[in-house]
Amino acid sequence: MRVLITNTRLEGRGGTETFVRQLARGLQAHGHSAIAYGSDPKELPRLLESDVIPVATDLEHLPFRPDIIHAQHHLDAMTAITALPGVPAIYHCHGAIWRESLPKHPRIHHYLAVSSTLRERMSIEFVIPPSDISVVLNGVDMRRFRLRTSTPPARLTRGLVYNSRHDLESPTVKAIQEAAGRRAIHLDFIGSRFGRLADAPESLLPSYDVVFASGLSAIEAMACGCAVVVLGRTSCGELVRPENFTRYRGVNFTIAVNSPAPCAGAIGAQLDRYTPDEAAAVSARARHEADFDRLVASLIPVYEQAIAHNASAVPDPTGEILATSRYLRSIVPLIKMTDRALNAQWSSPTRATTLEGLRAEIEILRQKVDGRA
Repeated sequence: MRVLITNTRLEGRGGTETFVRQLARGLQAHGHSAIAYGSDPKELPRLLESDVIPVATDLEHLPFRPDIIHAQHHLDAMTAITALPGVPAIYHCHGAIWRESLPKHPRIHHYLAVSSTLRERMSIEFVIPPSDISVVLNGVDMRRFRLRTSTPPARLTRGLVYNSRHDLESPTVKAIQEAAGRRAIHLDFIGSRFGRLADAPESLLPSYDVVFASGLSAIEAMACGCAVVVLGRTSCGELVRPENFTRYRGVNFTIAVNSPAPCAGAIGAQLDRYTPDEAAAVSARARHEADFDRLVASLIPVYEQAIAHNASAVPDPTGEILATSRYLRSIVPLIKMTDRALNAQWSSPTRATTLEGLRAEIEILRQKVDGRA
């Protein structure tokens, strides 16, 4: 099977970029071919040098015609679907943000959600039958994120806030610092807003006793044997324990944005629930249930069903044109807004021709608005 995987970015180390690399390697291990697609021409040289995943930024000159498109992020997904007539697709949604918005097209035969909560939102907000959406829970490469050799400590002494949505001024981080300080837990911070990124988190995580994280980062920490307190965008959740593992796993180790405000006392109470035995049990379960190999194995039948469904479906060129038109109408307001923000100059030959260039132009515009330029 030949699979084209789309993503808005390929060069970073975020959740979906990591997913693309792991999926491509996993498919290759199962004897399939995979290629990643991103629309920015600069993605190609920025991809990790150690990767052996082929990357395309030009859909007109692919090395093979895909059997299936594993579509992610609607801008690149719809570009690929439109450029490859007759090729079926599935659409994988990783979060409730604009770039993850769900496109509809006759050749998108199934949708994937990263959590049960997201599946419900997708069904209601985009009017998609629940039967057309499968939950595919996150996983990590257990060969990469190895369990630390030492047993969980008797008490917590080293902690890590592992998140790119918070900074040191975040009320949540301040509450974590207060709770940790009362228990003599030394805290470190990793994330773009902390000014520190981890190129090899698999090497760093095993040195921590407790990690404040969410989503894929939380799973990575558990896989390494760390205790995990689920971190939200505006607050903190519970310490992951055997009794709440299933609940948190089903919602991708996240908490609702309308959760109670951060409180050092509540966070401390969760830290006080830590036991070495429970930490070991949670880690063992995460390593079993969140093994990325299991995720890849579950996707292959989904691909096969979409390919079979597409082969038996009556071609609908009018429906495809209308679907593309509806999609273009949905993004026209954004293009017009960007054009107005750049004072109708961005289409000039001297203006940006890549996403990176556009980001630079927008930053210059911000500085002008702020009076810094």
